[in-house]
Amino acid sequence: MRILIYGDSNSWGYLDDGSGQRFGGRWPLQMASQLDAEIIEECLPGRVTHGADPAEGPQFDGTAPFLAILMSHQPLDHVIIMLGTNDMKARFNRSAEDISAGVMQLVDIVGASGAGHGGWGAAAAPPVTVICPPMLGKRAADESWERHQEWSGGFEKSEKLSGFLGRACSARGLDFVDANEFARSSAVDPIHWQANTHRNFGEAMAAHMDAFVKTLTQMAVRVPARRTGAQS
Repeated sequence: MRILIYGDSNSWGYLDDGSGQRFGGRWPLQMASQLDAEIIEECLPGRVTHGADPAEGPQFDGTAPFLAILMSHQPLDHVIIMLGTNDMKARFNRSAEDISAGVMQLVDIVGASGAGHGGWGAAAAPPVTVICPPMLGKRAADESWERHQEWSGGFEKSEKLSGFLGRACSARGLDFVDANEFARSSAVDPIHWQANTHRNFGEAMAAHMDAFVKTLTQMAVRVPARRTGAQS
C-alpha cells in the first residue's frame, strides 16, 4: 500500500525547540513504522491550502503543484491531507470556513487526478483522509508573544476549523480525523509540536490507517492457477 501525506511543517517534522532541524521521529515515520505500507512524505513548512504567500513567495501554494505531485507518485492507494494551519496567519485574511474550503479544493484535485491504480491517464482516484490540524497553542493569542501580530486571530480560527472541516467531509463521505483528539500544539511554540506529540499522533494514525491497509489486502485480486490437461 502506498500512502502520500500532503502537509506542512508539523508533518515535515519541525519541532517546538526552534532548531529548524527535521525531527527523525516525526509522525509520518512513526506511522510508517507500525504499518505494512510505503509512506510518501510531501510536506513543506509554510505551505497553505492555496495561493501564493504574499510575504514569502509562490512556493508555499499548496494547490499549484499538487496535481503534478500526485501524478508523479502514481499509483497511490491513499492520500492524507493535513493543511490549514498556515492559512490562519493574519496576512491571508481567511476565516475557518475559508480554510475548510481550501482543503476541499485539494480533495477535488485528488478526485480528478487519476493517480490511483490503473493505466497512465486512466486510473481511478485514490481515497482521501482529511486531518484537521490541532488548535494553535494559547500563546498564539497572547499579545506579548513575539509573533502575535503575524498570527493575530489565528487561535480563534483554529478553535472553529474542526467543525467546518468535519461537516464538509461528512457531506462528501470523506474519511476525517480531528487531530485535536490525539495532539496538542506546544505551549512554547504555539504553532508546532513537541517530540512526544509526534509519537502519540503517529501511533494514533497508524491505528486509524490499519483498517484501510487490511481492507486493501483483503480486496487484492488473486489470479487462480491455470489448469492444464484434458477436461472431462
